[in-house]
Amino acid sequence: MKKKVLFLLVVSCFIIQTSFSYGADSRVIYDFTQLTEDSGEIILQWNNDKIKDNIQMISYYLTNDNVLEVTYRTGNNIPSGFNKRIIKGINFPIRTILIEQKVELDKLSDLPKNKIDKYDILNLYDRGIVNGYKGQFYPSNNVRRAEFFAMIASTAGYEIDDTSKSVFSDVDDNFWGRKYIMTLYNKGVLSGNGKGLCNPNGFITIGEVLAVIDRIFTFQDQSADYKKPVKNHFSNNNYITLVKSSIIKQNDKYYYPYTPNVKATKQQCATLLSRVLLNNYKVKMRN
Repeated sequence: MKKKVLFLLVVSCFIIQTSFSYGADSRVIYDFTQLTEDSGEIILQWNNDKIKDNIQMISYYLTNDNVLEVTYRTGNNIPSGFNKRIIKGINFPIRTILIEQKVELDKLSDLPKNKIDKYDILNLYDRGIVNGYKGQFYPSNNVRRAEFFAMIASTAGYEIDDTSKSVFSDVDDNFWGRKYIMTLYNKGVLSGNGKGLCNPNGFITIGEVLAVIDRIFTFQDQSADYKKPVKNHFSNNNYITLVKSSIIKQNDKYYYPYTPNVKATKQQCATLLSRVLLNNYKVKMRN
């Protein structure tokens, strides 16, 4: 079936200005504000404030997989003010990915073949919540605690605290993840192990991931059926809440029997956080 493209702007020139090479860490990301159930504003921006090239949103369309694909171009000859658009007639929230209008280019070369898994990663990637490394995402890799803290602080939209000194003896003030750890600590989300340790480089477990998500977000719809965990674990109530909220689904490997102590993969973390963003949620007020 041919996709119907909705053009946002009239482009007067036929030559597409491709973006310059700014390095692997410089890319276009988006910010989204939901206005009503079927309208929202998307703003495209660089993740690096030093880049001055303008961004022009060209078109968007809704795929058969219910993914909103937004096409854009960049260049120093593009007029300013065309990087934002109010989109109507689509049931939000929805997975949204960005496509640069130039020669076909893979963002990440190791994205999964499963479309939903791929779109979950790109949903976070195009919001600037996750990054690749040398053109790859490594979806099957386990996630270190500091890495997940960075991901979820960005998902929650927290203002990142880059000034507070570390309160944990195993988190140096020069450690890259200190600002994310202290952001969550000052919000009352993290408290450490009670002995002044945070274990930032340890691999995070599914149970810990669910506990942190449940501490930060509350979801309007909690009507899904659930099965009670078989074994006792500190995260059992967090698990039940997230199953009822459809953040955890029955086809998730750790669903039943609930296995909270398995190490979480990057794909699992991306999927859970993407589902959070696709849900009707509020960030709980803390501190």
